[in-house]
Amino acid sequence: MTDRKETGMDFHAGRVRITVARDEADMGNRAAAEAARAAKDAVASGKKVAFWLMAAPSGFSFYEAFVARTREDPGLAAAARSARYFQFDDYPIGRGDPRFPVTFRHLLESRFFGPLENAAGPLEGKRLLELKGDEGDEAVLEGYRESLQEVLEDEGWYVIEVKGIGMDGHWGFHGRETPLDSPPGFIRVPMSPLNVQQQLLDWPRYFRSAADVPEAAVTANVGLFLKADRILDLVPQRTKEFAVLACYGPDAVSPLVPSSALKTHPAARSFLTELSAEALLEYRRRGAPESPVSEETLERLKGAWRSPGDPERERRNIAEMLETLKAVFGQAG
Repeated sequence: MTDRKETGMDFHAGRVRITVARDEADMGNRAAAEAARAAKDAVASGKKVAFWLMAAPSGFSFYEAFVARTREDPGLAAAARSARYFQFDDYPIGRGDPRFPVTFRHLLESRFFGPLENAAGPLEGKRLLELKGDEGDEAVLEGYRESLQEVLEDEGWYVIEVKGIGMDGHWGFHGRETPLDSPPGFIRVPMSPLNVQQQLLDWPRYFRSAADVPEAAVTANVGLFLKADRILDLVPQRTKEFAVLACYGPDAVSPLVPSSALKTHPAARSFLTELSAEALLEYRRRGAPESPVSEETLERLKGAWRSPGDPERERRNIAEMLETLKAVFGQAG
């Protein structure tokens, strides 16, 4: 580990510049400042701006900070009004379904678009993934892909992506079951046991048991995600220490941890918190591939997968976490 030098709480993993913020509010403020600066610079250079947004608790402090900046900055408000907005993923659930509150459309509308419109004015550029869970979804999905790729491939647009990392290292809902070299596009994925665990933690109001979580979701894949011009990665939660360690500890990209592919992007920044980065920082101080973190830290990482009501799922999830760490750090047999 002697070849890795850190300056304060900023360092690099691959091409990604990583900033470790004090806490979630500080993380959100830093990321919002970066997004605002990128958007205004793009407009000043004559480009149109698009925001490609995760819908998750990882983004809540960013949403709030970005809205606050928009309210105080007429230039940013103008950029926000003229921007297009896309989402990462969603469940195939229509607006008339009683389960609609679990969708990411609902989350973005209630936690981001509504407050942003109060600050900036009408957002005519919202493009939401209006799935219904019926035979018409394929056409909806194809039209959405075309609309998104139009701005990704047009040099007149500047696309700012705001992502997070799943507890198991997924990006959107692109998990380890999907090859990293899949052609860029949207895919349908089953909800893995590790992904189900995250949904139970994130949304206890809606998901009281694993049976309540939808069986499948639709998501952009990593090949498509990497086409954004600027990518900001936000990870505030301690429950994601393992994912942060697996993504940003090893030098190599691993298909077991799809978000690790961000290390190849030429214009990416990751904003962590002291809680989410603790295991990663321990590894950088004194870890080694055969023993990236202490036994005490490893026990803490296992805690994110505790499932008192389903000990078999807990066992499988912890086993998968340990196998992933062994693989990505190249541990011997």
